Amino acid sequence: MPTPRRDTFSRRLTFGARPALRRRLTFSRLGAHGHLLAPAVWTAVVVAMMAALLAPRDTDPGLSPMSLTVSDFAALDRGGPIETAMASLGLVSLLLLAVARKRLPAMRGLPSVLLAIWGAGLVLAAVVPTDPLTTQLTGSAYVHRYASVAAFAALPAAGLVLAGRLGPAAGRTAWWLRVLSLLAVAGAGVMAYSAGPGGRELIGLVERVMLGCEVIMLGVLGRYVQRLARGGRGRAKLAP
Repeated sequence: MPTPRRDTFSRRLTFGARPALRRRLTFSRLGAHGHLLAPAVWTAVVVAMMAALLAPRDTDPGLSPMSLTVSDFAALDRGGPIETAMASLGLVSLLLLAVARKRLPAMRGLPSVLLAIWGAGLVLAAVVPTDPLTTQLTGSAYVHRYASVAAFAALPAAGLVLAGRLGPAAGRTAWWLRVLSLLAVAGAGVMAYSAGPGGRELIGLVERVMLGCEVIMLGVLGRYVQRLARGGRGRAKLAP
């Protein structure tokens, strides 16, 4: 006798379950390599900081990193180390987001949206250049500017929200996230003043301090998520 065929309804159920199964398998693979997350994040952090600090010397030793922003130097060296570091940091941030949403319930919702804006904004700002050392901005320069502003505003906001959600259960992680976020917000305020009434005085220095706080914040979050992946402290919970 011929083998009975499954009805159409059963086949549809099986087909519909496949995407969900693929997502679970993807997250399982990410979780299995969770021990590599913190090293990857910290490597991206170190590369980004080295690019911001050392790349200006290769672009033009006569230009001062104290008075010019990272974007100014990136525009003078298209495809150079600064843009590469920005894109890499953005992609690593999106990878961190994918793992953190699985391991850290406090990350879901608003913090995930803000971290996604940070990662996507960095990648977009790296791909779309600004105009080199001019006040007459083109359309691509405006895209670069607003992508950068959105990214650098989103990460401190994510850090503050996440620090409040984690609570004492996260130990010093929540404290570091809160302090670094507040320092980044203060740096953004000083940078906004320098870009306007301050006549761009020391705007490059202020921006690099702000960026340092933000990328270190990523490293702190990556280390915490890695500990969760190892099961050292169990799954984090929302603070009451």
